[in-house]
Amino acid sequence: MPFPSRALLAVAVPAAALCAALLPGGARAETGAPALPSPEKAAATWTASRLTEGTHASGDQGLTADIVMALAATGTGGATAEKATDWLAAHAADYIDRGTPGRVFAGGTAKLALVAAIEHRDPGDFGGIDLTGTLLGRMQDSGRFTDDLPNGDGSNQFTQSLAVLALQRTGDLPAKAADFLAASRCADGGYPLFFKSDPAKCTSHTDSTGLAVQALLGAGRTADAEAGLDWLEKQQLPDGSFRDNGFGTPPGNANSTALDVQALAAGKRTAAAAEGTAWLTSRQLGCGAPAADRGAVGYAEPVVDGTTLRATAQAVPALAGKSLARIDGKDSASALEPVDCAPGDGSTGGSGGTSGGDTGGTSGGGTGGSAGGDSGGGDGGTGSGGDGNSGGSGGSSSSGSASGTPAPGTVGGGAATSGSTGGSATGGGGLAATGSAALPYAAGSLALLAAGAAAVALTRRGRRSH
Repeated sequence: MPFPSRALLAVAVPAAALCAALLPGGARAETGAPALPSPEKAAATWTASRLTEGTHASGDQGLTADIVMALAATGTGGATAEKATDWLAAHAADYIDRGTPGRVFAGGTAKLALVAAIEHRDPGDFGGIDLTGTLLGRMQDSGRFTDDLPNGDGSNQFTQSLAVLALQRTGDLPAKAADFLAASRCADGGYPLFFKSDPAKCTSHTDSTGLAVQALLGAGRTADAEAGLDWLEKQQLPDGSFRDNGFGTPPGNANSTALDVQALAAGKRTAAAAEGTAWLTSRQLGCGAPAADRGAVGYAEPVVDGTTLRATAQAVPALAGKSLARIDGKDSASALEPVDCAPGDGSTGGSGGTSGGDTGGTSGGGTGGSAGGDSGGGDGGTGSGGDGNSGGSGGSSSSGSASGTPAPGTVGGGAATSGSTGGSATGGGGLAATGSAALPYAAGSLALLAAGAAAVALTRRGRRSH
């Protein structure tokens, strides 16, 4: 699928808010309302409210894993996280072998191992699978982790970084795995999405650098992370956000910003991290929004649409000031924290039919690439691409408001009703899209926005998918 032209991007990006407002369920935050008491907990509660049957994100394992990590980062929703982790364990085999028994999607394996460690499950027996052994079995002599899938190896920086994060947690991290990660750094200090044998072809990537820095710091490789932190500070936009620089110069997005804020906070780049966090909160729907939308973080604007669930799930740890190396769900409170707003804020009811999940599917193989993913092109590691697994259509989106009627001024943790399934696999952003399409989330998102903007323009005259 070709990338949007410059002219089309010029139409698509400014029209993002307009498209969201025109689409069913689009909701924009209102000004002058009370602030959310806890932005990160409000966001976590909102993500939990979108889970299908209270256990999974419309069958998307990568996104479900992101939501589990989001809940753990805030120390809330322990009961919901437990149910979602049980669901991940029950569907671990499908996620790892991608429908071909005996094959291995290394990025997905690493992400499950990380979730298992965060939730204090045994990575050696997660859904009957030895995640640690499977992951180590895909480590090459160089220290690189690769896929073994029918359509090839799509592993990348997200695969490597997630593997290092997961194995460091269990004490099984081989030194050469961290060495390979550190050695992949480009000459300018950033880290690439795709590994190149020729150093001259190394291209630093914002999302990949954010995740690589978190992995290096978690592994105690502080000196190796410093250059990446320096590079990230140079990439931060004047408004505090980060863009996915794998696709030219799009505006900042929540997925990329979240990954990089996590890295900056972990690396004690306090001022830069604070600027990024402020941008994320400016994209969050607060007390002036419909009750069912409060807490959600928009991908590029404070709206609830098909990109919001993934953006919010990945924004939560950044809002909580937690890197992926530090999240721990052990002592999480069982309940979700209601989103309480001051009475009489003038907002009642829900948005009715807001899209609760990202479009795109979980099918696909392991080739292709997308900005940021678990591997196989990346688990969508932030504002960009899906899992990087090439694959056809399929996948589901969850739509509709949270089940049940929220009490005035609060958002509960009910399960979202499942919407229609199918559609093209546009993938998902950030860490979630493991198993989505090869087309990066950011590109897919821009394409969708461009199409919507063009439609509006025509009527007046006559997304992205890790």
